[in-house]
Amino acid sequence: MKLSTIRLALRRFHYKISREGSFEPRTHSLAPMAVAAVQVVGGTPAISPSLLFTDSKNKGFLINAGEGIQRMILESPGLRIANITDILATRFEYNTVASIPGISLFRRDQQTVNAAHNPLTVWGTDSLNGFLRTTQLDCFADETGSDRHLVLKELKNLTALGEITVKTVPLITSHCYVFYLPQKPGNVNKKKLKEMKIPQKLLATLFKTGSVELGGGKVVNKSDLLDPSEPAPVLVVVDAQSEEECKLLSKIDFNSMVDESKQTLLLMVHFSDRDVVVKDDYKTFMNGFKDIDHLIMCKNPSSRILFDCAQRNAILSSVLPVERLFGSLEDFSSDLTNLTKNPETSITLSEHLLKYNVYPTQKSAVGWQRNNVILKKSFNFEAEEKSAKLAYNNFILVSDQKSETPSKKLRRGFFCPDMTFLGTTSTYSSTYRNVSGIFLECKEGFSALLDAGEMTVGQLIRLHGPEKAEELIGKLNFLYISHIHFDHCGGSMSVAEHYHKTNGKPLTVLCPIRMLPWFKYLSSVFKVPLNLVPLGKIHQDKSLKEELYKEHGVMIELCPAIHTRDSWSIALKSDEWKVAYSGDTTPNSQFVEIGKDCDVLIHEATHQSTLSEDAAKKRHSTVAQAIEIGEQMNARYTVLTHFSLRYQKLPPFLDETVPDNVMFAHDFMKITKGNIDTWCQATGALPLLFPAHYNDLKKQPYYKYKNKL
Repeated sequence: MKLSTIRLALRRFHYKISREGSFEPRTHSLAPMAVAAVQVVGGTPAISPSLLFTDSKNKGFLINAGEGIQRMILESPGLRIANITDILATRFEYNTVASIPGISLFRRDQQTVNAAHNPLTVWGTDSLNGFLRTTQLDCFADETGSDRHLVLKELKNLTALGEITVKTVPLITSHCYVFYLPQKPGNVNKKKLKEMKIPQKLLATLFKTGSVELGGGKVVNKSDLLDPSEPAPVLVVVDAQSEEECKLLSKIDFNSMVDESKQTLLLMVHFSDRDVVVKDDYKTFMNGFKDIDHLIMCKNPSSRILFDCAQRNAILSSVLPVERLFGSLEDFSSDLTNLTKNPETSITLSEHLLKYNVYPTQKSAVGWQRNNVILKKSFNFEAEEKSAKLAYNNFILVSDQKSETPSKKLRRGFFCPDMTFLGTTSTYSSTYRNVSGIFLECKEGFSALLDAGEMTVGQLIRLHGPEKAEELIGKLNFLYISHIHFDHCGGSMSVAEHYHKTNGKPLTVLCPIRMLPWFKYLSSVFKVPLNLVPLGKIHQDKSLKEELYKEHGVMIELCPAIHTRDSWSIALKSDEWKVAYSGDTTPNSQFVEIGKDCDVLIHEATHQSTLSEDAAKKRHSTVAQAIEIGEQMNARYTVLTHFSLRYQKLPPFLDETVPDNVMFAHDFMKITKGNIDTWCQATGALPLLFPAHYNDLKKQPYYKYKNKL
């Protein structure tokens, strides 16, 4: 056998070969570990924390998947949604399961081998599986093959995840888990290897098959060459949401579940309620495990997330009327920080991307690793803002010399509500844009949400901070859902939950008739009251329109949209203004009629104009079609939104003829009566503000797809 062949064989089993041909075992395990680390994902004021178990290839399973986790994983370095094989929940609440449908949809659309042949498995109770099953049947009813990528299994049947043995411990409303990880094989003992005098040609066979026969019938097993194995790691995940559950938790003897001769308890993760964790009884429970590490999964007020989006926001807000992200984030409250000061117990508070290594590697020991934790100073964009201001000022000088300011003949007597775009992309959120959500607000006291994709509430929190976001949601007149697709309704229950928490009343939701069973089921299982008003009934019943006008101060006109079944477009009219919102649709003459002479048209422009066939196939509109609708409608201004994911960095404005009363939406863009003309001028400045993104748009999304036609 050639030396190169032996070298390749040994490398497969984690050996390093010297140039002279001698070999030495690597210091880490000969066999791949089922779990190499656990990592925190989320845990910010906007997003509840999840715990991701990953192996050396970043594949693994997720515990809890609250709203926005899909987007967090998407941006996190080294993590891939397609590599998540299983999801468990410690309890059934919206902030622990809301992102599961979005994760499933993302996996399906990515069409990866992993997603196609290894569907996402969710282990849940009857309530969780009922929620997902209902969401599959309703929100994904038009999505071909969506059910193939999500498998629902009963939590009571869970005994193992791959090589990991799992024990489930139920409380009242929560579940605790004990994870028994595989035992790490000992390292190869150099002394034993020399004593055995095994010919080099038999080494590959030995480490491949586990044994080899030498001369004289002597059999050598691989285990004969290894040092004693280290104890197998055991991880415990607990969740107590009340004092009653805390009492039950304290009675569970987790130590008796660990065989100390073969296993060692390394880490206990606490998803317990913050108010429970700081109680003396819970502290006593944690003090019973002094020789292990504790991780408190909580919302970290100082965590900064979604770096790409934050950088983009800083650049835009430095020169354009974009709402700046909420910056005065406080530190942990003293009752939580005091927990970490306990000298008898090792307690750590969760941070986004904080990692705990379960097995030692060549680069790191067992324990905490903070390499990927995003620090506050990482969000200093002063240099980018300075460059943006210089580029924008140059653009204004050049544009003022070459052309006049936008015509104002249509602007006289113009009024509009303040409009904040919380999401401007389609299908699912990207690192730069969230899915659909538009917040309307008037000084007269009227406010409404037009669609609420997943993490709509999170976007409000990122923009205004938790307290101001709660106040804005509590003042909503109603939430309007244009159609049943998850990128337009995935955050609706979170909005309703916050609304009810703020003022104790059910949120009024204007929604398609086919969504009523879904909303009623969610209202029942999450115990959030809703006042549901079917759009079809509003469309047909004039007396109901008048009743809504008296209650909310706006007249509502509706027409069926050309998209999925039971989709709608809407026009809202007050005594001073009129706003029309298309939802998802192809060009629609009925929508032109109800939106006639509106002050602002908000129209979807999912595709660039050269992709009209693709847009028609998927029942969406192109940029040119949306602009044409605005002209037919005689709209004073047209705002384009709901862009395809291929345009996540910059909107599809290349080679488009854009009139001076048309603008492209960005996340956190705020349109008011006073700044709307500024936004109309802003499109031409985008290549100067984002030169790298502009080059990406030319090289990849635009010309790539244009050449396919």
